[in-house]
Amino acid sequence: MSVARTANPTLHDHLAAPLHLGEPDIHGPLAVFPIFGPATQLEYVSFAQAHAAGVAVKEMEGRAQVNDLLVINPTDTPVLLFEGEEVLGAQQNRTFDTSVLVPARSQLQVPVSCVEAGRWDGGRATEHFQPAPQAAYPELRRLKNQAVRQSVAMGQEARADQGAVWAEVAARGHSMAAPAPTGAMHDVFENSRSRLDEFCGAVRLHDGQIGALAAVGGELTVLDHVSRPDVFAVLHGPLVQGYALDALAAADGAAPSAEDANAFLQRIMTARLSEHDGIGMGRDVRFTAAGVGGAGLVAGEELVQLSAFAEDGEGPCSGEAGPATRIRRPSRRRIA
Repeated sequence: MSVARTANPTLHDHLAAPLHLGEPDIHGPLAVFPIFGPATQLEYVSFAQAHAAGVAVKEMEGRAQVNDLLVINPTDTPVLLFEGEEVLGAQQNRTFDTSVLVPARSQLQVPVSCVEAGRWDGGRATEHFQPAPQAAYPELRRLKNQAVRQSVAMGQEARADQGAVWAEVAARGHSMAAPAPTGAMHDVFENSRSRLDEFCGAVRLHDGQIGALAAVGGELTVLDHVSRPDVFAVLHGPLVQGYALDALAAADGAAPSAEDANAFLQRIMTARLSEHDGIGMGRDVRFTAAGVGGAGLVAGEELVQLSAFAEDGEGPCSGEAGPATRIRRPSRRRIA
């Protein structure tokens, strides 16, 4: 892990023009504001797009490892692995710990977390992973993002806390009474798929959309952004599935006002960044500011990807991780 740069830019410094919000789509406790912004210069595709072209995610060669996977990109186009994106199969299901831009014609080892604690199937060790229909839900992604920020701030690798991930997935499965024989997060989603699909039908993909700001139970929760509309279009469905799973466990609440949503966006965009070498192409950027924290990926001077989360309290503005607190207090939660 490289030493952070001495300068502390903001996310605004990596955009040709500001991001702006559209009118929210609302369904029950979930409100999702579409995000629009400047045209991108960088060519890349998502894993789901690249998978059909021969890009493979597989267990490490020689000896499988719970917290690492191998990505093989034989194509001429870089591939974006999105933080929280889930892949299914092989020895156990995983999610990516951090966003990675895999260069063209390359192989890359990437950090992941297991989201299927009860399976380690050596008979499937050579199997390639498949894209999942969902990304991890925001509360799990926030927990992982915060742990990775803490690890990076201490000069360590960009890794989540595997024990905490297993505990969170188990707790969510229990709270939703979801049968999951191997403790798979995927089974928790499958148990509520028809209800989740109702949310997805109500939360539309808008022309030119490059991100989303989601509020659950009236509270702004997570912001997701990629610089290419075609890539976000592929990620939109899985991300909304994740937002919706949190919404199933939330109390009803009025959607935030446009003023509050824009204020939340501005806190993120003006936070001071710490920058480190990325695992693949580009630079890893991380931040903590008043009530928000998150991470992104910058290639050249372009913000390629961003995930930001609501966090209680006020953390430092240097990219160091703040207190490990939860987004929603238990009094705002309900069992689905």
